[in-house]
Amino acid sequence: MVIAKLKQKIRRILEDGGIDCADFETEQLLKWCIGDRYYITDSMEDIGEDREHMLTEAAVMRAKGEPLQYIIGEWDFYGFTFKVGRGVLIPRQETEVLVEKTLPFLNERSVVIDLCSGSGCIPIAVAKKSKADCYGVEISKDAISYFEENLKLNSVESKVRIVEGDVLDPTRETLNLLPKQADLITANPPYLTAEEMENLQKEVRREPELALFGGKDGLDFYRIIFEKWKSLLKPKGIFAVEVGDRQGESVREIMTAAGFEVQVFKDYGGTPRVVLGEKI
Repeated sequence: MVIAKLKQKIRRILEDGGIDCADFETEQLLKWCIGDRYYITDSMEDIGEDREHMLTEAAVMRAKGEPLQYIIGEWDFYGFTFKVGRGVLIPRQETEVLVEKTLPFLNERSVVIDLCSGSGCIPIAVAKKSKADCYGVEISKDAISYFEENLKLNSVESKVRIVEGDVLDPTRETLNLLPKQADLITANPPYLTAEEMENLQKEVRREPELALFGGKDGLDFYRIIFEKWKSLLKPKGIFAVEVGDRQGESVREIMTAAGFEVQVFKDYGGTPRVVLGEKI
C-alpha cells in the first residue's frame, strides 16, 4: 500500500478506537515504522506488505489501549531519548519542570540522589545537563532494566549509578551504596489517589501500578520520604518532588512540617507541579 493511503488507514483505525490525537499519533507511528520517508506528503511510494502489516498491527494495538510509547519503544524527555516498555512509567513533559527547577542549584561538585527513578529520566537528564554525580534509587527490577539501557543510550554510565532499594524503607545495605551527604534529592513518587486509580485512561492502566498509586489520598510517599531521607541532605540542601494536580498545598504543608523552607512551582499548563524545599 502506498504511504498516502496507509496514512489514512492508520488514522481511521485510531479514530475508531477513540484516540483523541489521531493525527499526531498517526505521524508518530509512521515515523517509527518507515522513518524519514513518512515526511513525503501524500507520497505514492509503496512501503511493502511487511511494513504495512507491522504498522497496521501497531495501530490496532494502540486503538485497544496500548500506550503509543510502549509500541514505539522509546520517548523523549528533556531533549533526550529514553527506552520504555511494559513495567516502567512513561516519562511525562510535566516532569521536565522538576529537572528545570533543580539545575540552578548544581555545580561540578554536586551530588544528586533521585528516588523512585523508574526509567532513569530524571537523574540522566540532570547528569546530561550538569556536572553533578547522580544516583537513582528504584525497587522494580523491570524498571531497572530500562534504567540500565538508558544509561548506555545516553552515555552517562560513569555519571549515574543505579541503587536497587525501597525508598519507603531503605535498608542499611541500600544506604551504604549511596553518598552520606547529597546536595539535592529529587523524586517523582507514585501520587495517584484511590479514586484516580479507579478512573484511569485505558493507556495509563497498562503502566505499572507500583509507579502510580500513592495511597488513598495519594500522599503516602510524601509523608514518609521527607523524614526518611532528610538526613542525607547537606545543610541548606534541596529536596524537590513532583506532585499531582491538586496536591501542591498538601505537599507544601508536609514538607514544611518536616523542616524545609518551601516553594511551589507550576508546570507549563499552570498547574502546581513541583514542590521544592531547602533544608532548614
